[in-house]
Amino acid sequence: MNSDKLCAGRSRSISLNATQRQTIRALSAFIVLAAIPCAGCKRAAVTSPSTVAETVDPWKEAVDKIEQDRGEPVGGNATVEVPEQLKHYADRRRFLAVQAADTRMRVDEISGDFADLVPLIQRGELAEMKPLGSDYILYGVGYSVSGEPFAHYDSGTRQAIPLASTEETFREDVQQALRAVKESTSRLELLGAEWRRAPKRDRRRRATLLKEVAKARKALASTKARTSVLAAFYADPERRKSILAEHQLLSDLARDFEGEVYDLNNFDARRLLKIRLLGFIRPEARHVLIQIADGYKSKFDRPLPVSSLVRPVQYQQELAGTNANAARGPTPPHSTGLAFDLYYRYMSAAEQEYLMSVIAHLKDEGRVEALRESRDNIHVYVFGNGRRPDEKLIAGVIAEERSSYPGKKLRRASPRKGTSRKRGR
Repeated sequence: MNSDKLCAGRSRSISLNATQRQTIRALSAFIVLAAIPCAGCKRAAVTSPSTVAETVDPWKEAVDKIEQDRGEPVGGNATVEVPEQLKHYADRRRFLAVQAADTRMRVDEISGDFADLVPLIQRGELAEMKPLGSDYILYGVGYSVSGEPFAHYDSGTRQAIPLASTEETFREDVQQALRAVKESTSRLELLGAEWRRAPKRDRRRRATLLKEVAKARKALASTKARTSVLAAFYADPERRKSILAEHQLLSDLARDFEGEVYDLNNFDARRLLKIRLLGFIRPEARHVLIQIADGYKSKFDRPLPVSSLVRPVQYQQELAGTNANAARGPTPPHSTGLAFDLYYRYMSAAEQEYLMSVIAHLKDEGRVEALRESRDNIHVYVFGNGRRPDEKLIAGVIAEERSSYPGKKLRRASPRKGTSRKRGR
């Protein structure tokens, strides 16, 4: 559930350097300034560099307010009293179970990949949060997304199937995957032969080769699994048709996304399109987010930094590879569009406690589930029906997890009293 921009490792989560801040600003300025500095994206009027330099950059102004030195400890270094409502339950499974129970009542609304977001947007079931609002700023949303080609996410195998514009292109993808299997097999055989030839007295060399063999064997297994699923999709007329249809769906959107055009053949353009798609959220969750942002802005005269909104399962799984806080289940909360993360890295104790008190009140009303995470984020999940799911549903989800992982030991819950003074409490 952590911020998109924090998944690349803990060092990145502590502070953004100048280059990273410039990257974030550049990625979001294409909407704020109505100009996309990307060769693959058409745009209307592009403001000249000289004009930009002479005008006030609202994005930079907002970021400066967020990162402004408070003159006191901030973020995880601030001494704050965390409300019970924003701490983990004694049984840590309950936090995700509450959200999963709510999600199951709307299973058709879960987004597996970026293509799944398009019909939800077209039907108005997802609302866009512009990068810079009057009371908030999208601070790092989509920061870790890549510009790789769009793919279909197969939930059964957790494999990504490249989208294709034609059956011929699809067939070429399958052939390329089969060649990759052969190459991986050959590499494994060569490494194995080299290891067998290595003198037994050269233990260091043999140990190094053994590690490379293990790595090659793992890569081959992964390549085979992906190729198997890809070939199965191509062999099935219905699934083959679905791959072509998803490509067409995204192509139509990219040609005219409310006046903006994105070239799906261009790496940077694909990344910008993905970032924009990650800037959507369910209207009911947006209402709660705006309510929180309005109060925060009124009290502290700063825009509320929002670090994550909707995240398709495919993107969530990518984040889980590097982010310990990212949910790994089949229905992560963000995939519903009902969850958002708020970034408190630069907030003083007073700012954090105010924010947490507002969210704790919403939780007491039964409108949200929430948790103050150790990596500078507060995760908020808005219940779709405006109320907490039935306890029987929650208990059922927990029971299923127990049966699925009978030997799994629970991590000890955080202390239920006292203050939080350090990161990673």
